[in-house]
Amino acid sequence: MKNLKLKPVLMIALIMGMSSVIYAQHDHGKMNMKQDDHSMMDHGSSMVKLNDKNLTKAYMHYTMINEALVEANPEKAQKASKMLVGALKNYGKATGAQKVAEEMASKSNIMDQRIVFSKLTTAFEPLLKDNVTEGEIYKNFCPMANVDGAYWFSNSDKIANPYMDKAMATCGSVKETFKSM
Repeated sequence: MKNLKLKPVLMIALIMGMSSVIYAQHDHGKMNMKQDDHSMMDHGSSMVKLNDKNLTKAYMHYTMINEALVEANPEKAQKASKMLVGALKNYGKATGAQKVAEEMASKSNIMDQRIVFSKLTTAFEPLLKDNVTEGEIYKNFCPMANVDGAYWFSNSDKIANPYMDKAMATCGSVKETFKSM
């Protein structure tokens, strides 16, 4: 008789134990996602600093757009573009780049975003050149992007092309390096 009462207790204990393991794994997955999001936010600012904190933040958002385009994630690119607009408003010395960022934020199609990203890169260059105080910014070029070729900036000399799909993700080369003087 005692043996029969023990079985349901063991079954309940086993189910509860498995439930807590599954919950812990689920919760841990959320924690990792938050850490990944946080590291993405720190990616630009921890590796590169510019002579103004708002400009550093704007460049960080630019790199987030770049990463989103490499991943072919138009929603993420649009969200980062909206954050870039705010950072450029706070910086206050980049109306041209801000207008292009606003255009970028209005685009939801990845192909349209890639075309505008080329214009954004052109507008960003004067903000970056001679303003790096820590780290290095690589100016990259892909001759096949957007028909006539296109530039982009990154924190790495390893090519991750924001204009091309996965089949040509490494198309391009470093053309110039901006670093502190």
